[in-house]
Amino acid sequence: MSTKLYNIKLKAGALQYTIFISVVIALLVFAFISLTYVQGKLRIKGLSFQEAIYNVNQSFDYLSQYKTPYNVETAIVASSVDKAAAATVNKLHWGLFDIATITSTKGKETFTKTALLGGFQQQKTGLYLQNTNQPLVLVGNTRIEGKTYLPKQGVKRGTIAGHSYMGQQLIYGSINQSNDQLPKILNANYLKILTNEILSRPDNIFIELEENSKLVNSFLSVSGGTKIISSNTSIDLRSVKLTGNVVIHSKIKIKVYPTAKLKDVILLAPQIEILDKVSGNFQALASEKIVVNKGCNLNYPTALLLLEKEKTQQIPQNNNEEVNQIIIDKNTNVKGIIAFITEDKTDNYKPQILLEENTVITGEVYCNQNVELKGTVKGSVYTKGFIANQFGAVYKNHIYNGKILSSELPQQYCGLSLKNTQQKVVKWLYY
Repeated sequence: MSTKLYNIKLKAGALQYTIFISVVIALLVFAFISLTYVQGKLRIKGLSFQEAIYNVNQSFDYLSQYKTPYNVETAIVASSVDKAAAATVNKLHWGLFDIATITSTKGKETFTKTALLGGFQQQKTGLYLQNTNQPLVLVGNTRIEGKTYLPKQGVKRGTIAGHSYMGQQLIYGSINQSNDQLPKILNANYLKILTNEILSRPDNIFIELEENSKLVNSFLSVSGGTKIISSNTSIDLRSVKLTGNVVIHSKIKIKVYPTAKLKDVILLAPQIEILDKVSGNFQALASEKIVVNKGCNLNYPTALLLLEKEKTQQIPQNNNEEVNQIIIDKNTNVKGIIAFITEDKTDNYKPQILLEENTVITGEVYCNQNVELKGTVKGSVYTKGFIANQFGAVYKNHIYNGKILSSELPQQYCGLSLKNTQQKVVKWLYY
């Protein structure tokens, strides 16, 4: 009798052991099925996200070939792989550049990217001198490299106060004939209304500026939300840190001190002065004067634009009258754009852009009046004429000790949007 009971207990224990093993196996199978399902979902999610990223990048390439309207959400199909995968682009003006935000959705995955856009030239221009029926005269330690456009009178050697041209050849690059007009800036009409357009956007946020302020305002929502600091009096920017979608506007003057840290913001005023040893990158847009003092380091993509207001009547100018101009003082580096634009066609024999000795501009200089070039431009110069003020005399269409070195401009540089440029990414905006 006891032996039978022992055998029954043994069978019951085996049954419990079997049930336990079955439960473990069931749990393992369930875990494996769940893991397979999750991995499948993650794989689909990852592929969808990758396709969304790819489509956004393709869409930025699309913008370099096709025009899209401003301030309107536009649907584009840029992917050659998935024609059904559309993206939407929002584009608006931001000073001399544009801002584009592109969003693509694939399945439940959405990817968005925002960039600052500018003009890209595959073959960089060294010098474009407008045809005014006067030759270009090179004096001293002047050097011009790259593709050059000159009036039909060409280029020749010259002498100022006994100093002659020192180069072995006149132009180190190809020479082409220029037209009687400079290449047009594509957004020139917008630049005329830029100040009013920026300040009148309906979703602007006007704020007060306090010393020691730190402000970062995102570009990711390009439809609006610009923070505006505006004053009827002069503004001194010192001990502040301003980044992104921010505009500083004064009806008189803005002064930037070296304690101010500015990144990607816009300054608007009739007069703008950048004091000694300022560093940062921003756009300074004025109507009367821009002065960048000694020892400044303005990084890419900086833009300094003086858009001279149209005069209601022509008033004879004398030699002592102060002219509207951009002055870049000694030992200063600017990476980006320096531009002077005016409707006034009279020639006052004074420089509207003055680049002092030991200045280095890496980018573009554009002036539909006169440039005095004493420093170095690593990039392109577009100008109606040159002025050399030397030894008490004024020399028209002379360059004295100036250099234009287009080969030293990085190939990926994007700047002014001109007729033969493509719109490409200047920089990605991650904030």
